Amino acid sequence: MSITIFIFFKIVYRWIGGNIEMNRDLPENKFFEDFYIWFNQEKKEEYYSTPLYYYKASFNIDYDTHTLKIYWKENEGTDNGLKYPATLYFPFVEKFGTFLVRFLNADLSTYESAYKDFFFAYGFEILRDLEEDYKFTLLNNYGNDETYLKETQKIYNTLKHKIIYVQEEMKDAINYIFNIKEDEKLKDYTSAQRYAVYLIKQMGKLHTFNKNDYIIRDSFSNKYEQFQNTSEHTLLNELKNKSMLISMIDTHKSNDLSSICYVVLEELVKTNNNPIKKCQNCGMYFIPNSRLDEIYCDYPKENGKTCREQGAILTYNKRLQEKSAYAEYRKIYQQKFMKVRKNKDNKKIANDFESWKKQAKEKITKLKHEEISEKEVYDWILKNS
Repeated sequence: MSITIFIFFKIVYRWIGGNIEMNRDLPENKFFEDFYIWFNQEKKEEYYSTPLYYYKASFNIDYDTHTLKIYWKENEGTDNGLKYPATLYFPFVEKFGTFLVRFLNADLSTYESAYKDFFFAYGFEILRDLEEDYKFTLLNNYGNDETYLKETQKIYNTLKHKIIYVQEEMKDAINYIFNIKEDEKLKDYTSAQRYAVYLIKQMGKLHTFNKNDYIIRDSFSNKYEQFQNTSEHTLLNELKNKSMLISMIDTHKSNDLSSICYVVLEELVKTNNNPIKKCQNCGMYFIPNSRLDEIYCDYPKENGKTCREQGAILTYNKRLQEKSAYAEYRKIYQQKFMKVRKNKDNKKIANDFESWKKQAKEKITKLKHEEISEKEVYDWILKNS
């Protein structure tokens, strides 16, 4: 365990020892058990807090936002098997939906691969209530790395079949809800509508996954610390003029992996701008960063490049090779573009280029969606070059 992490926890627990009020159902200070998760849809972020041992894991600290970002650190060991408590005042932060997407993409075939892909970041508290017939305790101190690994591997191997089952069920649900396979029968419906039908018709086992979710409701009575320096008059006026939005963010407490996956999925389908997609290059699930029509993920691969970087180049080159219309389009486009640059004061040339560009893009789009043939586009480009 690095000295940075040790010092950080000493600072934080000294800081939160003051008089900070919280919802009475939430832990007021540090805690050594359980998993908490909550969401901010405006910022497209999710937050979680859970005790960890930090084996092959470390984090960056943002003191301005009071958040942590966890990352894999190959040579990091535990602090002699010590469990570090968590606090809700410095939660881990990640992109909205990361917990679910990371689980979908995890290689669960071995303890080692499952740990590297998923459990290093979220720990094993999330397995304590996964199986009714199997209960275990995570010790506050295992003494050394070897004992920690031995005991957590025993837990994983005992529950491995159930963990894989949850992953498969979540994949089936997500493939339907987000229409991953582009089924024509489903394309005219939103993810929220497909989600409702999937649950109502009990098309998989997703409907059984929400049994261990304890929701801690937010309320105005919990906002004192946030607005203690804002006057009563200012608050009244800002609320009246709707210039202030006081967000209500519920917290979910659960030690059941399936229930947490259910919660994240439910949050994602509340809006239509957070779809889960499957990368057309590597096949991994991802959530687009900006454009909803993104088809490549931004996960770095062994060569250091993301699928978005690689896929765009591959697709572009493939199109140029396979479809002469694309090649001809680029050639004519460059010719017309250079002509405009050389004749900056000629408005007719510029207007003709803009008109041609608009029509050409429409033709290319129709070709992409197979609404017209490649020959039709090619002939049009030659005729209007």
